[in-house]
Amino acid sequence: MTPPEPPPLQILAIGAHPDDVEISCGGTLAIAAKQGYSVGILDLTRGELSTNGTVEERAAEAAEAARVLGVADRRNAGLPDGGIDAHDPEQTRCVARILRTLRPAILLTHAPLDQHPDHVEASRLVDRAWYMAGLRRFDDQGEPHRAEARYYFASRVSFVPTFVVDITAGWDGKRRAILAHRTQVDRTSAAANTPLNDPDFIERIEGRARHFGGQIGVRYGEPFRSIEPIGFRTLDSLFRSARPTPGSFTG
Repeated sequence: MTPPEPPPLQILAIGAHPDDVEISCGGTLAIAAKQGYSVGILDLTRGELSTNGTVEERAAEAAEAARVLGVADRRNAGLPDGGIDAHDPEQTRCVARILRTLRPAILLTHAPLDQHPDHVEASRLVDRAWYMAGLRRFDDQGEPHRAEARYYFASRVSFVPTFVVDITAGWDGKRRAILAHRTQVDRTSAAANTPLNDPDFIERIEGRARHFGGQIGVRYGEPFRSIEPIGFRTLDSLFRSARPTPGSFTG
């Protein structure tokens, strides 16, 4: 008997490695889950090249982080860590099939400008798979599906955002989800020191959230970029959006 297809996701965040999504847009996912949206995470690799932690440890940590965020579905594409390749037809097919299965309305993924080559390739791969998944003749598995929109989140390189999400109510969940990746952020038991387990790492993440939150007049924010215009079906979205008080930065 064929198992039933999972219900469509409203938001799917795709990261190159376990913990990328939590660091970059975990607050947005926490807020979305609290508001009743169906949220998922797709990790493209198992993080097998990580300086600290085993694949098994990282998988358990990812599951715990998903629970903290309230994520309904977390999957791993099993692509090679350090070997994500947007021009590999099989990798494109793999991700496109997952998109056809989960049928998300909105995709969140890495911005194409980044220091980590896997982040750059992940961005390009998701773009390609997003498009190809909507072509009926691309693959013989699953019904064609193309998410309505895709937005880029910031990883190691910042950008001027198209919009910023107020994650003030989701900051604690984001922080706890990041800390769930203990092998990556806890230096006390690590085999080697890394930027992720630097004692100031969480403070730097908080500083970035405070910076972007301040740009829209809230405590914490997460930035996103769109390569396409964003339209409003109703003006409620425009009038109720967060914005700083006039003069708040200039006195």
